[in-house]
Amino acid sequence: MEGINGVHDPTIIEHEGIYYLFSTDTQQPMTMGIPIRSSKDLVHWQFETTAFSEMPVCAVDWSHAQGLWAPEVIKYQQTFRMYYSASTFGSTTSFIGLATAPHPLGPWIDQGEIVKTSPALAAHNAIDANIVTDRDKEQWLVYGSFFDGIYLAPIDKETGKMTASGYDQRIAYRPTSVDTAIEGAFIHYHPQTDMYYLFVSFDSLHDSYHIRVARAKEITGPYLDWRGNVMTDQEEDPAEIGTKILGSYQFLHVATVYAPGHNSIFQDTDGDMYLVHHARRRPFSDDFYLNIRKLFWLNTGWPVVSAMTFQQSYTEKPTAAEIVGEWELIQFDATSEVTHSQHITIDKIEKNGENYLWQGQTFSAYFEQVNDKKELCLSGMNAQGYSFIGKKCQF
Repeated sequence: MEGINGVHDPTIIEHEGIYYLFSTDTQQPMTMGIPIRSSKDLVHWQFETTAFSEMPVCAVDWSHAQGLWAPEVIKYQQTFRMYYSASTFGSTTSFIGLATAPHPLGPWIDQGEIVKTSPALAAHNAIDANIVTDRDKEQWLVYGSFFDGIYLAPIDKETGKMTASGYDQRIAYRPTSVDTAIEGAFIHYHPQTDMYYLFVSFDSLHDSYHIRVARAKEITGPYLDWRGNVMTDQEEDPAEIGTKILGSYQFLHVATVYAPGHNSIFQDTDGDMYLVHHARRRPFSDDFYLNIRKLFWLNTGWPVVSAMTFQQSYTEKPTAAEIVGEWELIQFDATSEVTHSQHITIDKIEKNGENYLWQGQTFSAYFEQVNDKKELCLSGMNAQGYSFIGKKCQF
């Protein structure tokens, strides 16, 4: 993959056959104001421009931000809307603003405040915006980071701004025993299950970051994980709340993926779905980069992600005979900071709709491009609600 270094808190949209990537200001390259990259294949990216030539005045005056964070970009009718965050690390004096443009490359015009926070105003933090369209085509703002958790508020579709003053309702938070470490929320409505899926990142941005998911029948919640734990639970072990779908891991002879998180979800014009996030090559470093992974939906109604970052699409499906054999498998348990692969033998599998069953574990099998080789991979979830990924051993 090309042009992926320095990407943090990514989101992707597609317009007229071109993919556009928006991400946090990281000074990689040495610019400020939301970097914009483009691609024709989701693999090779080139830097195009920044959304702003100057930082939005109202955002800087409130937050004293040195750059903009975590953009969310959507298209409403014929206008592109960007929701950006302005803050400083560890502060709740924060600001989410709106900018609009006729094209993903701009020109972007600032439209001012969506919501702002400070210690004098609120306990939570106004960053990490996500705009969700519900089953009735109404829009909602999801936002928040650490502190008092994740909040949800209705949006006026015509203006792109909140429908009323205030902060509305909290839908997820974690106890102080784990530094209230939750952020990067993204809600996806999945028509096939008629449910809302809340994706969040837990723990330290620098080393133990990872992605979990919960779901709800209504956008306002309550959001429950695979085990039925609610995402506002303060009594259970906080490591057991939320269904972990991706964390730091290493396959043999493949570089370790550290601290994957702050995901968005992108669906292309062919209907393929991707989980888009950043990861680090080394913990506690600025060596972060873009990851794009296929998102698969098991017939249990839960999502899982591909074993490797996207390099090439394959239309053919593996046969049951091809799946049988020796595998490297990584299972994401609740606490491991880096999960290393284990060798297993898969046999006696059963076909179950679009999925396969093996010893009570449901998985999807597919081909991926890995280091210039076509390899057979799988993604699934076991009977205890733990997600796993694997790639077949090549002898």
